Amino acid sequence: MTVSNLTNAEAWIDALRYPEDDPLILKTSDHHKILAKLKTAALSRYDEEEATLIWKAETIAEVQIKFITAFSQLKKQNFYSAWCHLEQCEITLNSLKKHHIISDDDPHRLAYIDNMIARWQSLYPYKVFFSPEILKKKIECSVCRAPVLPRSPCGHRKGKIYHGDLCHHIVTEMEILSISAVENPVQRYSVAFLANPDGTQKDHYNYSNVKFVSDRLSSPFHGWHSEQTTRKIAASEVAHLPSDHPCPCLSGAEFSECCIGRSELVVPHLQIAFYVQPEGNFPENELLL
Repeated sequence: MTVSNLTNAEAWIDALRYPEDDPLILKTSDHHKILAKLKTAALSRYDEEEATLIWKAETIAEVQIKFITAFSQLKKQNFYSAWCHLEQCEITLNSLKKHHIISDDDPHRLAYIDNMIARWQSLYPYKVFFSPEILKKKIECSVCRAPVLPRSPCGHRKGKIYHGDLCHHIVTEMEILSISAVENPVQRYSVAFLANPDGTQKDHYNYSNVKFVSDRLSSPFHGWHSEQTTRKIAASEVAHLPSDHPCPCLSGAEFSECCIGRSELVVPHLQIAFYVQPEGNFPENELLL
């Protein structure tokens, strides 16, 4: 099937099925323009139902593209970029869930993507984020551009689809009151990084777990899952560590105040099971620290 045959929303939604087999949408760089023309045509004949279906097609495609792009960034070891694409994918998918039923056997692989976003995020070492406290002074409705006022609503509801577009609020004037360091932010873009002497960002994180998994996958649609476990190691394996080093058991205490002197230590491990055998001489299951 070629994009020239996709003349309505249902045809697009059907073409977006099974993205792991033939991601048609990735071969169509101007799909936004094509869908926009179809939406304009639908609205010209006052067909709100078709315009809404076109929005669903646009959003399904956007979720798939962001997920595939995140995987591409992982393969290139652009880990923070991949993190941001996963965050964008999750936000877009959450907006779609309110208007589109997603089941485990969904041919668009939306349920799979939803699950895998969380699994990829769990591998990341990010623990601290910056969260701004914002005073929103002026807000507009994305549909009619009227000011959003508590006692004078414009009539459009945030999160509802109007004329083939999702209604949202646009902050046009704001003031940042404070910035806090948090562990569970509303949005996850604001990762706390160190800074180089010249003020540029320094990525000091250890991405070994993320890299371990991404290196062994040849497709974003090759599934995997992880399991937290533990294993015992001999004291000789960590004898080189100084006494003030963080304890290998990851308790948070110094080595001298925790497990030093023990004949063996119990350390956390992450076990990865791949659903598709990795290409190369990789075992099916592995243990990671």
